[in-house]
Amino acid sequence: MAANRANIGWYIDNQIGGEDDRFTGRVYEKIIDITSAEIKLLVSAPKLLVAAPGAGKVLEFVSAVLFLDHDGGSDYDTNTSLAIQTVTGTTTLSVTVNGANFLHQSADVYTFMAPLATVNGIVMNVNDGLELVAIGIPATGTSTMKVKITYRIHDFN
Repeated sequence: MAANRANIGWYIDNQIGGEDDRFTGRVYEKIIDITSAEIKLLVSAPKLLVAAPGAGKVLEFVSAVLFLDHDGGSDYDTNTSLAIQTVTGTTTLSVTVNGANFLHQSADVYTFMAPLATVNGIVMNVNDGLELVAIGIPATGTSTMKVKITYRIHDFN
């Protein structure tokens, strides 16, 4: 029985597509901490979420959860929308989160970011990373944020 459990565990941990396409590919998650100073600079200095995977590989953005960890200090006061985009191609991959509904809150809040339906058919660069970008700059605010991003790596080598 233990051997069967070990095999099942191995297959779950290593869902890498084979020649017969029985597997969907491994799903990765990571959590990125973003400081208040970084939030204020997201327009001019987007925050890298996932580095480029390497030659012949592409990243598939699956989803992201943004968690505003309100510190009890001042709220962000500028309308700042947030989106996930590619690093070199700056192609927007996610729905845009309106800052008035998210960053302006006076308590801990979270929101989901899903892939854009219109991404299908958009040509993107191979070996490109994913980053969080803002439209508009928060003038004040002291809270931090965490981003939990979910993605796949597709290897065409």
